[in-house]
Amino acid sequence: MAVNQAGLSSGFRGITHTAAMMHVAWFAGISAVSFLIPQVFSSTLDLHHDLYYLIYFATVLGSLAMYVTTCHIDLMEQLRARWRLSIGLGVLAGAFVVWSVLGRLDSTPHPTGAYFVFELIWRGALYGMIDALLLSAFPGVVAFNLMQRNVAGLGRRTLYGGLTLVLVLFITGVYHAGFEDLRNQEGVTNPEIGNTIISIPVILSANPIGSVAAHTSMHLAAVTHSYENEDRLPPQVFVDQD
Repeated sequence: MAVNQAGLSSGFRGITHTAAMMHVAWFAGISAVSFLIPQVFSSTLDLHHDLYYLIYFATVLGSLAMYVTTCHIDLMEQLRARWRLSIGLGVLAGAFVVWSVLGRLDSTPHPTGAYFVFELIWRGALYGMIDALLLSAFPGVVAFNLMQRNVAGLGRRTLYGGLTLVLVLFITGVYHAGFEDLRNQEGVTNPEIGNTIISIPVILSANPIGSVAAHTSMHLAAVTHSYENEDRLPPQVFVDQD
């Protein structure tokens, strides 16, 4: 028990360090951007969803690249550690969220032909991967660096997992609150639950690979089975609008 308390104490000292505040500031800033993108370009301007995704992809990737560069993040350090555990958990999380789409959501029409292939890549694979980078991997990287890149021992691993979960829930809620469709219907509860499950690999392993794979598999299943769903693939669209 004393070992755990020492680990927790050391973790909190890392969080309150001046250098760690830079990570907190970046997390707050990118969270704000993640709300403004859907609020402005989807809810207010009502852009075509594929054009909205182009803006979303470019803004998120640019923001995350600036964070990694400015804060001198060593991504490979985190990607090399416990990757087998992350992938294993990603397979389980992916299987669950794919089942939640195929087994719990009504089937809806989807586009056909070349445009459907495009949507599988654009709205399925790319949207899934970039969502995962923003909503799971980014919180995990922030938490890892707030822990001074040390999650050894039960105490520090527990603190890292709890901190990552809080950050995941926060940015997931903020991002989805930017969609008017979700605010006016069921709110952000379903995305919060779904992305918590998707984020289990990074929460438990501190490696985001499994979460990226799980999120991507969910998007691919949704594009194929429930293309018109509002909370798996915001913003909601209908085939006759494409």
